[in-house]
Amino acid sequence: METTKQRLLREAAVLMGRRELAQRLKVSEPELDDWISGSGKMPDRKLLLLANVLDGWAGRQLVKRKSAV
Repeated sequence: METTKQRLLREAAVLMGRRELAQRLKVSEPELDDWISGSGKMPDRKLLLLANVLDGWAGRQLVKRKSAV
């Protein structure tokens, strides 16, 4: 069964791409893949970083939408 962390990581990777997400989390792509698949355990300290990454990404998307209107 997929954990909440795995789902957040998977959805974030779809939104911004695996490479960018791995860079922002300061991990290798294979390590990110392990976390998403569940074969590796994402440290709790990276969860806060993931939240910050997603918050920043969402803010940039909002600004883009407002600029396009």
